[in-house]
Formats: sequence, structure tokens, C-alpha cells
Amino acid sequence: MVEWFEPGLVEYEYAFQLQIHLSKILKSQPLTGYLLFLEHPPTITFGYSLKGDEGKSELKVSESVLAQKGIKVFHTDRGGKATFHGPGQLIAYPVFNLGKLNLSSKKFVNKLEDVAINWLGKNGIDADRDLLYPGVWVENKKIASVGVRIEDRVSRHGIAVNLCPDLECFELIVPCGIAAREMTSFCQLTGERLKFKEAVAGLALEFAQVFGIELRVGDPNMLIIEGGSDDDQRVANAWSV
Repeated sequence: MVEWFEPGLVEYEYAFQLQIHLSKILKSQPLTGYLLFLEHPPTITFGYSLKGDEGKSELKVSESVLAQKGIKVFHTDRGGKATFHGPGQLIAYPVFNLGKLNLSSKKFVNKLEDVAINWLGKNGIDADRDLLYPGVWVENKKIASVGVRIEDRVSRHGIAVNLCPDLECFELIVPCGIAAREMTSFCQLTGERLKFKEAVAGLALEFAQVFGIELRVGDPNMLIIEGGSDDDQRVANAWSV
């Protein structure tokens, strides 16, 4: 059993702390996990592999330019390098107990990719993996990015599917450390703007089938956290520009 939530447009820092909050609760629950479907305001995040240079090697513009555009920047503890999040991008954050699912880290990531690949296929987009790079691809263009953190067999972060975000924002960075490839989106490929709730419903069904789980709507009160930043799980610092 997994409880799922759709909180809407959520600041990255809050969603980050919420995942930590839910991962702590999960350890004392009979549930297999929690699943969040949401969007972020314009935000660039850097994975832990970029901690040494603060991600500056992946930025194509200055921090002052990002500030003028209203784009926040955060260091986080997921795998991977730099990526952009913004309205029009559907993000799924599964906080799953991988022990109960009997999944290794690699199989978990593969299943996240399967969720997106299957859903896109049912919506007329022939997507697949790329042997050279992680994520989900349509030919040489990336439509979904994957980045996770697994701690004490509990997952955080997840997969971001480009429904219809501002793709020009990806040009401000080296997306996922891959300079020679472009990003794409559902609306760019199909010419259609899919409603967010419709996409959530479809992806929720794929999560249930791919992971072999039962989903039920969670109590919204679970999404209320207090106390500000919490670094007791060795979480990387976060800041905005």
C-alpha cells in the first residue's frame, strides 16, 4: 500500500524537507511508501556530484541573470548533476521502502524509467532508454530526467517528465551534464497541452502496475511540516539567489 498526494505547485525547498519528513514517518509505518505528484516554480538544482564546485561549471549564465529571471538555485542530495524544474513539468517523488519492494537501487531507477516510458507510449510517444545516458529519451532528445537518493533503503527524489515547461530555461545550464543533447516535451512532440491532473492520473496507474503496488489518497495533513530546515540526515545545504 502506498499513499499518494497531489499538492500542486510547491517550492523546491519545502518538497525537499517534506520527503525527509515522510521518510522518517515511513520507518514506523506498515505502508510501503508515499508518492508525491507536483510541480516546482522555476528552480535549478545541482546533484551531490557537483558539491565541490557549487555547480558553477554547469551554469551558462551568471547567478545575477538567474535572479533577474526569478529562478532559484539549490544544492540537493540526489544523484546526477544540474537540471531545471518549472511549471509544466510533472515531478513524481516516490518515498518508497525498497526493502518491502525487494528492489535494488538499479532496479528501482529502471522501474521509474519504465513508468514514464509506458505512459508516454500510451499517449503516442515512442520513448526509450539511452545506453549512454540515464533518463527517458525520444530519439536524441530527453523528455524525462531521473535522480534519486536512497538512504536506509528508503528512496527520495524521483523522476521529472516534461509536459510543457519552458524548454529555453534548460539552455541556462548543461542539463544533466550532457552538453551535446537537447531537451524535449510532450507538447513539443505532440502539439497538445495535456492537463496536469490527467497526466497525474495516467502516471499513477503506471506506478501501480510497474511497482506492483496499491495506491490510496493520503491525508493532506501529512504534508504539514514544522521546524524549518532539518539536516540530521546529512542533507546538503540549500540556498536561493
